[in-house]
Amino acid sequence: MASSTSSGVWARAADHPLATAFVLALCVRLINLALLTGRDAFFAEQDAFAYWALGAALAKPDAFWPTLSSLTDRMPLYPLLLAGVQHVFGDVPRAVALIQAVIDGGTCALIAALGALISPLTGLIAGVLAALSVTLVVFSTQILTDSLFVFFFTLMLLAGARFLLRPTMGLAVWAGLGGGLALATRPSVAMLLAAAVPLVFVIALVRRWRVGPALAAALLFAIAAAAPIAPVLVRNAIRYDSLSVTSQTGDYLALWIVPLVTERADGTPYQTTFDRMDARYRREAGAEPNPFRRSAIASGLAWQEMARLPRSALAKAWLEGAVVNLAAPALLADPRVRALPKPSFYNTPGAGLWQKARAYLFEDPGRYQLLLVLGLIAMLPFLALEAIGFVMLARTTPWAAVFAGGVLAYFLLLSGPVATPKYRLPMEPVLIVLAAIPLAWVVQRRRPIGAANRPIGRRGAKQRDRYLMRSRMLT
Repeated sequence: MASSTSSGVWARAADHPLATAFVLALCVRLINLALLTGRDAFFAEQDAFAYWALGAALAKPDAFWPTLSSLTDRMPLYPLLLAGVQHVFGDVPRAVALIQAVIDGGTCALIAALGALISPLTGLIAGVLAALSVTLVVFSTQILTDSLFVFFFTLMLLAGARFLLRPTMGLAVWAGLGGGLALATRPSVAMLLAAAVPLVFVIALVRRWRVGPALAAALLFAIAAAAPIAPVLVRNAIRYDSLSVTSQTGDYLALWIVPLVTERADGTPYQTTFDRMDARYRREAGAEPNPFRRSAIASGLAWQEMARLPRSALAKAWLEGAVVNLAAPALLADPRVRALPKPSFYNTPGAGLWQKARAYLFEDPGRYQLLLVLGLIAMLPFLALEAIGFVMLARTTPWAAVFAGGVLAYFLLLSGPVATPKYRLPMEPVLIVLAAIPLAWVVQRRRPIGAANRPIGRRGAKQRDRYLMRSRMLT
């Protein structure tokens, strides 16, 4: 009887994988939100205070336009969301976390839909994994752009994947709009969108479209992607004589990348190089009022510094950053864990990742380091599943593997040596689907012989045929 009940629940869940993923994700996030106490729980990262202050300024009618028109180092969509929440609810960050729980539930449903393009079972498992993802759960409560950005970016991935399978003009527009809204939330996706425009054209040609419609699809994608940030681009061009999206590139290169690569090159502590670069930047920029020119000055100083560093140090820094961003447990970003006594990883002495990690873990061990070790151990099976899933996808659908690998490579190269679980979030939809592929294969192999002749849910012959075809591809 228990087995029959379990099978019935599983069948009903499989009949509605997107709804299952959304409801499960929302329940998990609401439980986590209920367990958070105190206002500080929503401000575990320093950037959260800056975003909340921006939202507060935008919520004031007399300060709205001056604040928005001078906002050059952040994209406007998330501060506008915060402004709306503060206008309605006041200084209540928990209300933002509640809204983000719903948004993140939507992301989990989109991840389920992305996995379902491989097989219905893969979609269901991907949705469940997303609902239980510690990375998504932890950052959904923080006053940061992550939840909103990942939702729109996953929408872009889903529309793009469907365009790859069967291109239509509508899918080109949806993929562009999702990417454009993600860009209006965070600038990191800008170069990926630029590279996607010719890819839309090539995919349409490969699918035997004529040149005219293929060009039209690429143009529609570009217009849809540019539309959400068009006011920002026009403002930057007219007021600041710049075609850049934001003015934060220089700070990122000079005050993050250079100190971290220098540390890999000669062991100079991160903070030492940071202070030197900051002083040099302030001296060179002087009283320059244009934030984009200041960013260009900082970028120039950063490239000068990196030109002197050995190429091996650059490669080592990027490789170690990729390892940490893929393997670091998101549990460390939970506000309850961050509140534990801990040393600063960036200021821990050591010329390389392994030296710093050894000193960080064993020189002054505590509860935080214990949780770090346990989190790393828990990450190992997921890393193995993701690697196996990528190989399986490459064997059955090489083009899908190429695009999945391209998304992962893009964000790993972009984040470089800046290592934190937060930078894994844009990759999380792809990583979750990759992990779901081998799990779906195992579940399918363990199903009874009679069950193998019907789909996971009971939705008719068309779904059954599609399911069996994709299941054979994976086996």
